[in-house]
Amino acid sequence: MKIHEMSAVELCDAMQGKELSSVEIVNALHARTDEVDGAVHGFVHQFRETALSRAKEADTARSNGEDWGPLHGLPITVKENIATEGVPQTLGVRAFEAEKAKEDAVIVQQAKSAGAIVLGKSNIPMLLLSFETHNDIWGTTNNPWDTRRVPGGSSGGEAALISTGQSPIGLGSDIGGSIRIPCAWCGITGIKPTFGRWSVKGSRGGIVGQEVVKAQVGPMARSVADLVLMMKAMDPVAQHQLDPRIPGFPVGDPSQVDLAGLRVGLYEDDGVFGPAASVRRGVQLAAKVLADAGATIVPYTPPESWQMVQTYFGALSADGTATLRNAIGGQPVIPQLKTLLMLATMPNFIRGTAAGVMRMKGEPRVATVLESLGKKSVERLWELTAQRSILQQAEAQAWEAHEIDLLIGPSTVTPAALHRETGDWALGAWHTMRYNLLDLPAGVLPITLVQEDETVRADLVDRLDKKAAMFEQDSVGMPVAAQIVGKPWRESQVLAAMAAIEAGVRELDGWPATPIDPRVRQ
Repeated sequence: MKIHEMSAVELCDAMQGKELSSVEIVNALHARTDEVDGAVHGFVHQFRETALSRAKEADTARSNGEDWGPLHGLPITVKENIATEGVPQTLGVRAFEAEKAKEDAVIVQQAKSAGAIVLGKSNIPMLLLSFETHNDIWGTTNNPWDTRRVPGGSSGGEAALISTGQSPIGLGSDIGGSIRIPCAWCGITGIKPTFGRWSVKGSRGGIVGQEVVKAQVGPMARSVADLVLMMKAMDPVAQHQLDPRIPGFPVGDPSQVDLAGLRVGLYEDDGVFGPAASVRRGVQLAAKVLADAGATIVPYTPPESWQMVQTYFGALSADGTATLRNAIGGQPVIPQLKTLLMLATMPNFIRGTAAGVMRMKGEPRVATVLESLGKKSVERLWELTAQRSILQQAEAQAWEAHEIDLLIGPSTVTPAALHRETGDWALGAWHTMRYNLLDLPAGVLPITLVQEDETVRADLVDRLDKKAAMFEQDSVGMPVAAQIVGKPWRESQVLAAMAAIEAGVRELDGWPATPIDPRVRQ
C-alpha cells in the first residue's frame, strides 16, 4: 500500500511503530498533490516548508520519547474559512484578502496540540453558499470521480483533497450540508456534530449574525475510524478553556455502543424532494447492514417538512441579503449565487406574485421557497426563531413516539451535480439542511455506486425534478451515500452506526473505494 492510500489511523500506527516517519508521509503527500491536484484544484494554500519542518520536529520528538498526542506527526488540511494564523479567510471575497487571521481557530489549535501538522487550506465557494466550489479568487474545484461534476459545497476543496489521497483527514464546516454533501458526492465520510461539540471560534461564515441556523465545524476523512480518531483527539476541556461556550465534556466511545439495543428509524423521502433511485437503494442497503448488525429498523416519516423549509430559508434570508451584499461590495457575484440573491432581494409583493404564478404553473415547491425568501421585520424573525424551537420539539416527540435512537435516510437528492447548473437548485440540499435546523448530529458515508438502471428519473413533475434528472443522467459509477442522524450530543451512537455500515458495505461490489486518481476519470 502506498502512503497516500493509508488512512489516518494507519498512518498514526505506522509512525508509532516506527515503520514510517512524519517526514516520509509529508513528502509522499506533497508528491501526490503534484501528481493529481491539477485535475481537481483542491488546495488554495500549501504550507510546504512549514509542514516539512514541523514533521522533522515531530520525528525528533518521537525518537526522544516525547508524545505530542494522538495525532503526533499526522498531516491534515483545513477549509479556507477556518482561521490559520497569518492567512486570510477570504470566503472567495476580494475585500477579505487583506485581513490575515491573528491566530489559529480553536479547532486548529486543538489539532496542533494533539500533534497534527497542517499541510494547507482547501477551496470553498463564494460566501460558502453554493453546491459548487467556485470563486473568483481561487477558481473552481472539480469532482475527482468526474471532473465535469462538482465536488459539492462548501467544503468541496476539502473533500476533493481527501478523496484523491492528498490529505488523510480534514476540518470542514456545515450550515446546510457543507460537510456532508461534499463527502457524499466525493465518496468519503464526515460528520456534522451537535452545535457546540467543537468550538466554532475562528470559523468565518458568510451571514454574520444569523443565529437561527448555526454552522458547526467537524471532521472529514476516508474512513469512519479516522473520524473517531479526530473526534477523540480534540480535547473538550482544552476547547472549553479557549472558548467557554463549549460545554467541555468528551465524546462517548463508539466501540462501547451496543447496536443490538438501538432502534433506527428508516425513511427515503420526507415529502420535500424525493431522492434518486440510486440514493434510495443506498439507504436501503445501509439499513439492511444495520439490521444484520443487530439494530431494529422501524419505518419513520419525518414531521413538519415544509414548515422546516419555510423556517430555514426564511431565517437565512431575513435581512434581504444585505449582509452578503455588504461583504461582496463591488465584486461580481458568481453565477451560482445570482438567482438566489436576486430572488431574496426582490420586493416582497413582486416575489409573492411570482410565487402565485409558479403555483398556477404546477411548481408548488419553487413557490414555497419563493414565499420564504426575502427581508423580514424583527417581529417576523422572532416568529421564525420560535418556530425553529417548536419544530425541534416536534421532531424530538416523533422520535419518542417511535422509540428510536437514530435515523437513517438520504444524504443528497442525486449524485454529484454538474458545473454551473445549481444556481436554481437550493432545495436540492434539503436532506442535509433539515438537520442543521434541528441541530442534530448527522454523518454521511459512502455506500455504493450508481448502476446502469438508476440514471432515469421516472416522474418529472416540475423544474426541480427536471434538474435532478439532468444530474442523474450519465451518472453511472458516481458514489452514493447514506446519512445517519442521532439525538443531540449522541455523536458516539452516530459513529458506531456508521462504522457498522462501513464494515458491512466495503467488501461488496460497487463500494466507492478511495483514494482515486482524477486524471484517469476526466
